[in-house]
Amino acid sequence: MGGNIGAQGGQGISGDDPDSGNAQDASPSGARRSDTERRKQTEPRQSRASKMVFNLGGPLSESLADNVLTWFKKRNGDTLKYALAFVPWVLQQAWYEGAMENGQIVIHTGEGAVVFSDASGFTALTEALAKKPNGAELLSKCLDLFFTPLIDLINAYRGDVIKFSGDALMIYFQAYDDDDSKASKSDVPPHGTYGLPDLGPMSTSVLRASACCIEIHKRLHNFDTHVGDVRLCLHIGLGCGAVSILQVGGIVPPKTHVPRCEYFIAGPPLEQISVAEPLAKNGETCLSSQAWYYVKDAVIEGPRIDERPDYHLLARMDESKYTFPTIKHAAMDFDNRKGTRFQLSELNVIRRYIPSTVFKQIQGDTLTYVNEMRNISAMFVSAKGLDVMQDHGACQTQELMVSVQRTCYAHEGTLNKFLIDDKGMLFLLVWGLPPLVHRDDPTRALLAAFDMLKVFLDLKLVGKFGVTTGRSYCGLCGSSQRMEYTVLGDCVNTSARLMASNVNEGVLCDKTTKTLATAEIVFENLEPLKLKGKKNATPVFRPSPAGTPACIGLTSDRNIFFPWYAHPLGELSSNDSDITQRQRNVQQLCGVKSWAGIRKVDRLLGAAFGGKNVASNQVIPRTGAPERAPAASPFDKGGVILLESSSGMGNIELAEHIVSHAALNFRMMPVFGTMGMRPRDSIRLSVELVKSTLAAFRHLSSNVAADDNAALKQVVPPNHSGQLPLLREILQDNLPKPGEDTQTLHTILNIVVVLLQLLRRQTAINIVLQLEYGTSQTRDTNVQDVFWNDQGVVSTLLSLVEDGLDSNDQGKPVVMTILCKDALRSHAAVKIAEGSDSLVQLAGLTPENIQEYISNYTGVPQKELPEALVQFVTKLTQGNPLFIRETICQLLDSKHIQINTEKVFRTLECKDLTLIDISAWDHTAMVGGTVCLLESLDPLESAVLKMSTCFTGAFTLPDLAASTCSPWADATYFDNMRLFHAIWNLVQQNIIETVPAPDDAGTNSVENRFGETQYFRTNNVLIRAVGNAMVLEMQKKSVKRQALVDRVLSRDLPERMDQLGETQNQQHIPWYYEEAFRRMAEQQKNGDVRKNDPPPVAPGGRSKEVT
Repeated sequence: MGGNIGAQGGQGISGDDPDSGNAQDASPSGARRSDTERRKQTEPRQSRASKMVFNLGGPLSESLADNVLTWFKKRNGDTLKYALAFVPWVLQQAWYEGAMENGQIVIHTGEGAVVFSDASGFTALTEALAKKPNGAELLSKCLDLFFTPLIDLINAYRGDVIKFSGDALMIYFQAYDDDDSKASKSDVPPHGTYGLPDLGPMSTSVLRASACCIEIHKRLHNFDTHVGDVRLCLHIGLGCGAVSILQVGGIVPPKTHVPRCEYFIAGPPLEQISVAEPLAKNGETCLSSQAWYYVKDAVIEGPRIDERPDYHLLARMDESKYTFPTIKHAAMDFDNRKGTRFQLSELNVIRRYIPSTVFKQIQGDTLTYVNEMRNISAMFVSAKGLDVMQDHGACQTQELMVSVQRTCYAHEGTLNKFLIDDKGMLFLLVWGLPPLVHRDDPTRALLAAFDMLKVFLDLKLVGKFGVTTGRSYCGLCGSSQRMEYTVLGDCVNTSARLMASNVNEGVLCDKTTKTLATAEIVFENLEPLKLKGKKNATPVFRPSPAGTPACIGLTSDRNIFFPWYAHPLGELSSNDSDITQRQRNVQQLCGVKSWAGIRKVDRLLGAAFGGKNVASNQVIPRTGAPERAPAASPFDKGGVILLESSSGMGNIELAEHIVSHAALNFRMMPVFGTMGMRPRDSIRLSVELVKSTLAAFRHLSSNVAADDNAALKQVVPPNHSGQLPLLREILQDNLPKPGEDTQTLHTILNIVVVLLQLLRRQTAINIVLQLEYGTSQTRDTNVQDVFWNDQGVVSTLLSLVEDGLDSNDQGKPVVMTILCKDALRSHAAVKIAEGSDSLVQLAGLTPENIQEYISNYTGVPQKELPEALVQFVTKLTQGNPLFIRETICQLLDSKHIQINTEKVFRTLECKDLTLIDISAWDHTAMVGGTVCLLESLDPLESAVLKMSTCFTGAFTLPDLAASTCSPWADATYFDNMRLFHAIWNLVQQNIIETVPAPDDAGTNSVENRFGETQYFRTNNVLIRAVGNAMVLEMQKKSVKRQALVDRVLSRDLPERMDQLGETQNQQHIPWYYEEAFRRMAEQQKNGDVRKNDPPPVAPGGRSKEVT
């Protein structure tokens, strides 16, 4: 059950489509309304919105109880409250005035003062806290303590925070004609001083901006963060003039259905502050000459700026005329912006400007989990050559933004910022933000940069890119009144400085990005650069795409070069850095004789694995009679072998063994075509098919030219020569135009079929096809269709296999070997594999297999392996061979285990292997893949999983509810239902398990009324370790503390309440009467009672007859 009705299914409460931008009371396009008109329509508008909220669709409300309506009302109200903080006032005003209809780009034109406030010290603060386990909590607290008073001051002076630029703010003080407005509740003049003439809208806005800057410095200069000696200081630039607000974008990001829009401020004031802000030192405000003109008689000037005498430093107000408290009071008195505030009916409009993951956190009431330190890849992009104040420039900006969004989203990144500041037009794109987290984020960022560079060239714009990777703060920046989701840290700053240092257009990156990138990228070493804020020169590299390998399949040395050597697609670990190591992986895994996977493959090949077939120096002979394949095997007359498994389970190793054995023993020439979820990967598959087919022709005849273009001219039949230009283009990495990939693939597939028909007259063929999702969070149905549909890759090439199975066919057999995660069961190729028992489904290795594999990988005899090590690896890796290799490598690198010269294990530094910080292995496929899995969860499910890792034993629904929806804190049935639904989804995904009640579990009369209490546990060691590391220390303590309190209350409170009820049902005699009766009884016993004794006196002095 969602937390907000208005956002379910993409429909608002009013039923408006989120993409349409309709509003029931929007004014006609371009119409402008006065403040008085807006005020007149505010109350009816709010009334209609309120009815929408409470009615919940009319008849539905009649069937819902009052507490249900109350719950929905509260959740909707909370969602709207937090969502409003993500949009500036001017955006709400533009919507209210109808300026955002019909896809308008310019949504506001006006004039006023623009302030750029830059804070120094945030980088040092972020770096100091990034090393602490609770660094995200401390940084979030510092940001809140700093920005809350800052934004409160800005709002008080009627300023509007347009953009957060990292640790800087872009603020717009709109010029209002307050003298003509009746908004003020008193007769205070707009400038705040009685007896002085009205200044006019522009002068008043610049005056307010100047007074705001003075008070900001007064209250927040040298702000103490209480983190070492780090202090925050502001230096500010102020300009004024005509201002425009533009809205661009509108592309739907991955894993959401709501289009994402960006807005930015433009105009002459931006040019002014680009000069003014650098002239101001910490604690200073610099005004442009245009701004100074309006306030020169109202302020006192600071020291003269010799290099720019036309710019002026602001010292203080001329208090004989104006003071900042009176200016602030007047601004607050005239502020009527709440009249144009977004209502619940516009929630889908607000969503356009909020990252989808943050909005889901708001809906799920889990916003506390959004602040964290995480590893990201950041890309700063600058665009030059656009004048957004001109109509053509505005349209070109929209075209650029749409292209950048599409490219970024295609590589599953996030567009975090788009703005114009003192550095020009800037984009900040980030890879590694939830839910789109990948192991190969550095590679994705660089590939996206290459694609965007082509966009800039097509638009005749100059684009400069800086890409860096590192640990950064990712979370909310601002206050409850105005905030943004941002990224802060040295990594982000370095990205911006690399972009600015890029003399020529193109891409620069740092050393970390280079180290973590895959073989798809090659790098050129450049001279280290001295960057601002860095003591030493920074190593810099210029990346470029590696392109397609010169040879795929059979090489000139008659070895086999597999395409995943160049494009690993998530199957290889960082330790598998060379081909020799990858071939050793095949020998070590396929050498596990008890493994079910190799045993089935050996049966298909008709021989046990020997290891020699995959040696690095193994040569595929050109002559000689091939061996006879087993009669029932696909290698006899042709067929399909399907290797189905998730990443790392051994399908790559088995495929290499199959291909090498078939080529060496059956003279079956390999032809390759692999693709993943990368943009335009179908073209890469086309290139691989063509190159490996030509390699097979060369292997059979030395007369075939070594040059691909010349070889094509030799082997392509004359009736297909018309396709030679297309083949030459793709072989030279000249991609077809966007949208033509599928048609290009079909054309090339038909040519490849023709060539393979010619080839199979001479030799048997093994067509190896791979579809790998890698770490992509979205499953592109177009990619799957390209691979599996009737006109797709498998179906087109399957015709060669079916021809070979025809008893009348005279050609050599053709085998198709398919590697995939989830095969399409209805496909003819899958049915052929099932019919011939050549479908190989791989699961995790058994404990026996694991011990044998560790022995093969380390060279240590099985009997010498410590039992503790085998158990640790078994629990952690769940039998995944890739994870096993990575675990052993990490333990060796960290010296937790060591192999001596006699090949005997001895443990060092850590007696208990379970104490190892597994989450620190974030560069591995094992931990990186687990992080990707957890980040892809729904926010509430992610929060539940993170909370569950705080418990060492079993936990219950009330344990988790204690932190989010405790029955002692007005929680409702719906809150618990949502929580249970999230838990059960995790159970269905085998992330959380149901377990019996522990022996020490007590009984609870309250719970037992609803049935037996269900217990859960996160038993997967890897998920538990990674999930626990993602929880902040403060959150861990809170979860444990609240659960403990809830358990104590649930155990003891019912009995206490029963005792209290029994006591209340008994006749109660105050203690002072009981004391009097006791004394009277003693006196009677002693015979001392006198008839005239007064009655006992109660406290307070009043006597009362006792009867």
